Amino acid sequence: MKEIFDTYIENAFGRHEQASLKLIQFEKNYRSYFPTDKNARVLDIGVGRGEMLSCMKTWGYEKYLGLDISPSTVGFCSSLGLNCMLVDNSTEWLQEKKDEFDLITLLDVLEHIKKEHTIEFLKAIKSTLKEAGVLIIQVPNLQAPDGYLHRYNDITHEVGYIEHSLQQVLITAGFRNICFHGFEEYVFGGWKEYIKKVIRALFWRYVRFTRRMNRNINPQILHPVFFAVIINN
Repeated sequence: MKEIFDTYIENAFGRHEQASLKLIQFEKNYRSYFPTDKNARVLDIGVGRGEMLSCMKTWGYEKYLGLDISPSTVGFCSSLGLNCMLVDNSTEWLQEKKDEFDLITLLDVLEHIKKEHTIEFLKAIKSTLKEAGVLIIQVPNLQAPDGYLHRYNDITHEVGYIEHSLQQVLITAGFRNICFHGFEEYVFGGWKEYIKKVIRALFWRYVRFTRRMNRNINPQILHPVFFAVIINN
């Protein structure tokens, strides 16, 4: 996998530019969970093309930092003037930073971590969060219809999550205050999006009906991507 991560911008995203839609989606989905204190220390682990780092900077957090193991993503984000650093081992780096951050984002990262390393990685994140600090974890939603599309879209994905399995690893790592939400991709409003959301709701109702008929697991969150908001205590 090292060769893929070394050139991740090129082989995963294809273009050296940020996704403008993500900037708006992050604003709508995540900004309300950020500290009101602009002096808070906030960390983004797994920076990708830096959309979350750009949001942190735009939202006025001067003490923001990004972390990644990919020279490709760190090089690109640095070229945009974003504060980020390359590390060989994220877990070891986090273990050396006790109670340092008020908020940590982990967006589309946990699914890349091998199962045998997941708990240690999450424990390291917990140790670097301040008491009552916030952790936001975003992952593809394997309980969504066609969830396999996200699961196998990237060869570096090691595991897929639904609410219960994500809760399992979080509880095992010592987290308790956990809430799950669907990541809302329709963020502009207007009648076109309203119609799409109505049709989506009807489709989701059908999916839940078929799962009840088959006596299957029937979770509520069916968005293609979901996220957990965890308060460290």
